[in-house]
Amino acid sequence: MKLAVVCCLHGTEPYGLEVIKRLPVSIPSFIGNERALQEKKRFLESDLNRCFPGNKDGNHEEKLAHSLVNTLSNFDYVIDLHSSSNNCPLFGIITNPNEEKIELAKQLGLKRLVIMSESIASGRALIDFVKCGISLEIGPHHKVENVKEVSDSIFNLINNKNYSKKIEIYEVFGIIKKENQNVLIKNFQEIKKGQIIALDSTGEQKAEENFTAILVNEQAYSGILCLAARSPAIFINPASYKKS
Repeated sequence: MKLAVVCCLHGTEPYGLEVIKRLPVSIPSFIGNERALQEKKRFLESDLNRCFPGNKDGNHEEKLAHSLVNTLSNFDYVIDLHSSSNNCPLFGIITNPNEEKIELAKQLGLKRLVIMSESIASGRALIDFVKCGISLEIGPHHKVENVKEVSDSIFNLINNKNYSKKIEIYEVFGIIKKENQNVLIKNFQEIKKGQIIALDSTGEQKAEENFTAILVNEQAYSGILCLAARSPAIFINPASYKKS
């Protein structure tokens, strides 16, 4: 198994570095955007995780994307590490789902897996352009406990330990805009139609339909309260899977 680990596609997510420090030197690891990391910015010219497969003659991030795609083309599996500003538990993200990606999530010992459709993530993320890729959302920036949890997950894969026989699969189908400042919901909470999800002095914001909340109140997503997912998603054979 040829495995690679990528961290810091976003310069404001430095904890992936702490994870790769714990991994065996035999596992190749790559820092996605070192300049953005040094300048403590999410990106310099464009979001690196939204400009794959890149352009060798493009801007800073487009050049990085082009180089990364070429570098990672020889790997069977790619794990892309991300952290967040919100208090989310560890979960995996895949695009274009198939049985191999679901199996990878189980081998990592994950309890939750989120399918991100192209209509939500633009189809230009790193994991869209590798043979079999998964992004790990490792939780809040700088939460020390998360480093061990994520590195342990990767060791599970390497050593064939802690296989997840049961994994909750969610499929993101929409974006909930943020209308009020005081957010009342949490990650992976099941929200019912009509439930108050945010409020402030201007009034209440109510859910227009049932959904499961993902990445609630993430600072990197301006004007977005959360992503809306179906729970539980039923995994469909990839040959018949249709993007929402």
